[in-house]
Amino acid sequence: MKIQILQENLIKALNTASRSISAKAQLPVLANILISSDNNQLKISATNLEMGVNLWLGAKVEGEGSVTLPAKVFQEYIASLPPGKIDLEIKENTVELSSGSYTASFNGISAKEFPLLPLPEKKIFTFPAKVLTEVIAQVAFASATDEGRPILTGVYIKKEGQYLSFAATDGYRLSVKKIAGEKPKEKDEIKEEEETKNLVIPARTLLEVSRIIADQGSSEDTVVEMSLTKDNNQAIFSVAGTELSTRLLEGEFPDYEKIIPGPSDSEVSLDKETFNKAIKTASIFARDSANIVRLNFKEGKLTVSANSPQVGENKSEMEVKINNGGGEIAFNFRFLLDFLNSIESEEILFGMTGPLNPGSFKIKDDPSFLHVIMPVRLQS
Repeated sequence: MKIQILQENLIKALNTASRSISAKAQLPVLANILISSDNNQLKISATNLEMGVNLWLGAKVEGEGSVTLPAKVFQEYIASLPPGKIDLEIKENTVELSSGSYTASFNGISAKEFPLLPLPEKKIFTFPAKVLTEVIAQVAFASATDEGRPILTGVYIKKEGQYLSFAATDGYRLSVKKIAGEKPKEKDEIKEEEETKNLVIPARTLLEVSRIIADQGSSEDTVVEMSLTKDNNQAIFSVAGTELSTRLLEGEFPDYEKIIPGPSDSEVSLDKETFNKAIKTASIFARDSANIVRLNFKEGKLTVSANSPQVGENKSEMEVKINNGGGEIAFNFRFLLDFLNSIESEEILFGMTGPLNPGSFKIKDDPSFLHVIMPVRLQS
């Protein structure tokens, strides 16, 4: 098989594929990428057995063939080449490359040893790429990063008619976002009893979907299709010539609706940028004191403070709009900064019902989003 492709297109695909390869692959072939022909296109595949990716590239392809190549070495070499045409020729398990004055050969492993990646069988929803990117940014960061409770490393997706609710929690904070998803066309629809209504998808997979959308330079018309495999144990996201597959997490996701606070005793309107700056300043002192920052709402002002026996203390004040009183509450500043960095709105609404109850954060004029953070108990 002979292939001619532009260096800039190939390295872009290799950079995407490399993120689905484990740094410590259990099998030698899992450290490789699969190069193959598919309907006169070049297809590149990679997997770590938990997540896999297929990319289809426009190229001049003659003949049929496939081979796996060491991903790291091949990627580094392609990145070192100047922009322009690259010629590849696959001979059994060897690839010969030429590009201008550069030539190289790579020894690979038979494509027969490469794991088969799942195929999308049941299309569930399609989303505008821009909408899904926003959802991922606002929700995925709240999932757990350690594997102590694997189910919490995922994002729970609950189907409610034409809507999907995305939720993530690590036990200390919760993010929930509801969006509308377009149903598949009639020929792709599947029976309701065959559908898996509730799914838990690894947060790192959704973050990779977001990166792929950004890499592709999606437009307003770009959509992402979400599908399931035949046995409902894997999900596949398809966008602009790329398919990302992932195993679904097994287990029961916590009933997060039970921890959503009821009506707030006090609601405060905050300017995001001013609040963000105050928290960052307080964090300098809070780092040596269990990351704790205090928020005190009183008479139209918010005082943000932190203290450390080793460093000292700081206070900053900002004007706010307070409805129904005020009060004091403390949070881990990292949770506050993560939340503030996940949204673009200029104004946020904070609600509280006492220093020991969860605090709620909303985006003004966006009832589809809610973020909840557990407070820190302060020593009297």
